[in-house]
Amino acid sequence: MPVDDIDFPRVKTGSDKVKKYKELIEAEWSPFLGYDYWQIFIFSMSYAYAKKYTPKTVPGAGNMPPSAFGTNTRDLMRALAVDHTDDLNIIKHSRDYVKICEEFAYAGFDELYKIIFNSPQKEKKEDILMNIIKGISDDRD
Repeated sequence: MPVDDIDFPRVKTGSDKVKKYKELIEAEWSPFLGYDYWQIFIFSMSYAYAKKYTPKTVPGAGNMPPSAFGTNTRDLMRALAVDHTDDLNIIKHSRDYVKICEEFAYAGFDELYKIIFNSPQKEKKEDILMNIIKGISDDRD
């Protein structure tokens, strides 16, 4: 078993965000209906990073178990941390790269939630996320 699997910490979403995460996986209007917390976390993290948000300190304790994050997801988290720190050695320290990812996810979550919550009811749920992604691409052009 790789050391990273042993040291990978519980991941924080923010004690003030737990109810909204739960709402997003349970609400009929949400594109995350039926998904898992980690998927919202990764989307929020990626969104904030792509929008060049400043990472924010996350309150509370870790509320997602290490087992929620598979190898491919951990690789994505490592890649974000390497790019953010410009230091390849960060991948050796799971607590450090997880902290960076938590801070980005926390920074992007409120805006992401607001966009989803305020999306027109007639808009297809799948289109909501695609429009968010397209918006990031348009901002970069």
